[in-house]
Amino acid sequence: MAKVLTNPSHSLKEFRILPGYTPKDAKVQDVQLETRLCRKSGRFIELSSPFSSAAMQAVTGVDMAISLAQLGGIGILPVSQTIREQCSKVSQVKRFKAGFQTDIMTLSPSQCIADVLSIIKDTGYTTFPVTESGTFHDKLIGILTDKDFDERRDLSVQVNERMKTDVQFGTEITELRAANDLMIELGRGFLPILSKDGVLQTVVFKKDLDKHLRHPNESIDEQKRLLVGAAVSTHAEDRERAQELIANGVDVLFIDASDGHTEYQGEMIDFIKQHSNTPVVGGNVITSEGFRFLVDAGADAVKVGMGIGSGCTTQEVKATGRGQGTALIEVGKTRQDFAAESGNYIPLVADGGISGPAEMAVALALGADTLMMGNFFARYTESHGSLMRNAAGEIVKEYWMEGSMRAHNMRRYAQTKENFFEEGIAGYVPHVGSIFDKLPTIIQMLRATLATAGCRNIQELHANAVLEMQSPSALLDSKIHDIVPMTLDQQVL
Repeated sequence: MAKVLTNPSHSLKEFRILPGYTPKDAKVQDVQLETRLCRKSGRFIELSSPFSSAAMQAVTGVDMAISLAQLGGIGILPVSQTIREQCSKVSQVKRFKAGFQTDIMTLSPSQCIADVLSIIKDTGYTTFPVTESGTFHDKLIGILTDKDFDERRDLSVQVNERMKTDVQFGTEITELRAANDLMIELGRGFLPILSKDGVLQTVVFKKDLDKHLRHPNESIDEQKRLLVGAAVSTHAEDRERAQELIANGVDVLFIDASDGHTEYQGEMIDFIKQHSNTPVVGGNVITSEGFRFLVDAGADAVKVGMGIGSGCTTQEVKATGRGQGTALIEVGKTRQDFAAESGNYIPLVADGGISGPAEMAVALALGADTLMMGNFFARYTESHGSLMRNAAGEIVKEYWMEGSMRAHNMRRYAQTKENFFEEGIAGYVPHVGSIFDKLPTIIQMLRATLATAGCRNIQELHANAVLEMQSPSALLDSKIHDIVPMTLDQQVL
């Protein structure tokens, strides 16, 4: 006979964190949000901020992965692309040097302006180094920008007839501050860095360098390259994908599966562990048994969550899933018991059910070490979805679930082409601007929550947080009520 648990599961939205005593050294500005993403060779991969972008087509591309790592988190590149495409994106993130770039388009002097216009249309680039051979690591002979030619009359003109040859440059500069100082001195927003022999080594864009100087808490590896993760499925053919991703320098592999408590996932984790030291994050699970299974299989962290994404329909069509609050409570308790038994700490990644800073704080308090989010990050300029204007004239971004017909990620849901059914929808989310403008404020909100709870860091929050379930009436009281908000143009200055 089926076993029935009569206590209902609960959403993160149903909890509130009670205040604790705040000592002087737990003020907002002193709170640290460093966290453990996963185990690695007896230690941990650590992040400066507890954020991971979801391994979704609409969310994580190269721009999101780079931007989030610069802000202390990590991006996870989705599996629903070719091995070559996914590995290329890993390489692009690893080669990005916080303003020092080696992966930009260069021109040869014999190319025609028509070619340049095509490149500008395809890539959006408008500034191009010109080298003798047209390859990046060759002798620099000029610079061409979109301001140096007339796109109507110069189509057949060669690059060498329009490029600037009086190029200002730096020589063998490796320090960011030195590059910044020289750019200020020269009054330039673009600076080629050459070897003593005049060979192009890197280029520096002022806008990229400014981002780094404003956000010094990057997530970096031992070689000071940005951290990046990638997803693989549990299917046997993705064993090659895992090996290629590892060869291209990926820092961590995430198993992309809606249900992680399967023999297939155990086999994939075992394969990766036998062939590399690269950490593996297993998931997704929502039960104590699922957590134990993944840990026994060798997972270095565990993703928690099922059927609770903003556009996910898994619970509606399959009746499988659980409230994220209850899932984290149960798995977190099992993680605590396992640590006491074995001495090994397994980080948890809360995946789903997180709408904003309140749910982020509750998920962390209930035991999550990292917050994996799709909808939240899809709203930023840097996400992979396209910007559009909706029927109301508002700027929005495309967003679709990996279980939607658009993503058609059949392998994630163990389906075939002939009988595919959706477990998610496609839609739009508001565009809120750049992640560099918005995420620092969210980070400050989380610091404020920890300070109010009397905690100096996430580890203290795990140990000392006191949470309380809220009644529906209490939740209503916690929202804006009995007042009509004033619009900005109505406010009296």
